[in-house]
Amino acid sequence: MGPFDRYRVNRALFGVYYESDIYDRFCAALPAAMRAFHWRIDPAFKARKLIFIHVPRAAGVSVAEAMGARPLSHYSMRYYRAVAPRFAAEAESFAVLRDPFERFASAYAMVRSGGAERVRLSPPFREQTAHIRSVDDYLDWLERRTPLQCDHVMRPQSWYVTDPKTGAVLVKRLFLLGAETGALEAYLRGHGIGPLGWVNRSARQPLDLTPAQCRRVVALYAQDFALIGALRTLHAREGAARRVDQAALCVAAE
Repeated sequence: MGPFDRYRVNRALFGVYYESDIYDRFCAALPAAMRAFHWRIDPAFKARKLIFIHVPRAAGVSVAEAMGARPLSHYSMRYYRAVAPRFAAEAESFAVLRDPFERFASAYAMVRSGGAERVRLSPPFREQTAHIRSVDDYLDWLERRTPLQCDHVMRPQSWYVTDPKTGAVLVKRLFLLGAETGALEAYLRGHGIGPLGWVNRSARQPLDLTPAQCRRVVALYAQDFALIGALRTLHAREGAARRVDQAALCVAAE
């Protein structure tokens, strides 16, 4: 059975395209049963007692490869807390976030080109977005869909790192790509990881959005803007080296 057939079967049976989304749905519906899947934790995470939440289009492939982890595992922190609650509580956990406008431009370029340097857009979403010729086309398409109806590169970053009911941040450290690249690399060195290779870049030109398009991006990714705004404020006040104050970084629940 080919890759597209696999996606189609997942969609028919579970209502989602990706295997990772099947597990994520069961995290909420059958949390106790999810503990049977503790063996799925990446061996690189177990060895370092360090969980990396891979937010797409935010240097995730570079970080995963530096750790020796599986680069395409887009599991949320909810997944790790469900399958291995003790490990998730005791291990360090972190994620890298990106300015929402920059990430939108990167995702749009990936959609228009069908992929990036190292990762192709999955077949169902290449097919569904083949008609897109402009930013407005892309925004129209996104506005009609929920996160689980979108490819990972299109979803809000907050989807991976927060509790959807309370908005609470579930990872212990967050870094902003670009503004805190040095702090991220120092954090990884402290865990014996590095240097970063900075791979899977997408070829793109600067994207000039109109004011109306900017408003639509802000509406689509409102939680991301709130989360990153709170993170910037917190880091400006306390310094990037400190552990994330989870209570201070709650965002509005969906």
